[in-house]
Amino acid sequence: MSSTTALPTPGFATARGPFRLAVAMVVVTTVTILWGAMTTSTGSGLAYLSWPLSNGELMPVSSYTTLPGFLEHFHRIFGALAGLLSLSLALWLHLGRDVEGQRFDRTARRTALYGLGLIVAQGVIGGVGVLKGLPALTSVTHGTLAQLTLATFSCIAYQNSHRYRTTDPVRTVRPGSGRAIVTIALLVLVAQTVIGALARHTNDERALWTHVGNALVVFVMATVATAFATGKFREVQGIVGVSRSIVGLLILQLALGFVALVIRNDAGKTPENVANLGTAIVISVHVLFGALLTTLMATLAAHVFRASRAPASRDVVA
Repeated sequence: MSSTTALPTPGFATARGPFRLAVAMVVVTTVTILWGAMTTSTGSGLAYLSWPLSNGELMPVSSYTTLPGFLEHFHRIFGALAGLLSLSLALWLHLGRDVEGQRFDRTARRTALYGLGLIVAQGVIGGVGVLKGLPALTSVTHGTLAQLTLATFSCIAYQNSHRYRTTDPVRTVRPGSGRAIVTIALLVLVAQTVIGALARHTNDERALWTHVGNALVVFVMATVATAFATGKFREVQGIVGVSRSIVGLLILQLALGFVALVIRNDAGKTPENVANLGTAIVISVHVLFGALLTTLMATLAAHVFRASRAPASRDVVA
């Protein structure tokens, strides 16, 4: 019989600081994604034609007197805050030491660098997109990278958590078991994000209906991945909870996607959409739910990778 909950490893409590900062980063990124979705849904992306300042100012009057200015400017503010948190976390993990003088987990350090690179690229691409008039290429890339950033920092939070440090490999399953399934499910969700972003930013009917049709593939792969994870790794704390959250959110997302399809503006992301905030909110929440689904699947994958490592393996800190 396998045991998946071991005694805390030395220094596990000292990662609470990076863990809390990673959680803060997840919260700020979630708000940024929702705010950015509202900016796109209302056609407010070109409220300011300059970048990084808004019309050359840190806080222009129109940013709190007009809705398009409010949405676009504070989307930039939240993005900048996320960037600062990401830089702080990467520096803390790479330069800091725990109370025992040991470096933080090497995997978390590497993931933090990857996350920092993602958020810098995402911000620059978004800014260049504004300067170029929001071409589809930059808008699609900007939106996709935002969701990947959220998923990455959720994984960093897990890698600095007590659960990560106290989860032993499940000895009743073959090492590496289940990794391919959860990885494919994650890639299918990322592909769905890209297709949805193409439909959203190009208003192309083929992309839209491909996105709708691919929802069935997403449903099947997410169901298979969560069923496998709960069947093989049920004893691992957190696996069942994350799997149930994925299934529940997936059902809500499918229903919300149908509503968004019915009420969407056929003209796409035009400035006139600001007059219909109800529709903009529904579509923006649909975008947010997609990001959260990708994030939860990435977290499930991190759990499975952790629990399916070889029993003889040891965490490398140095």
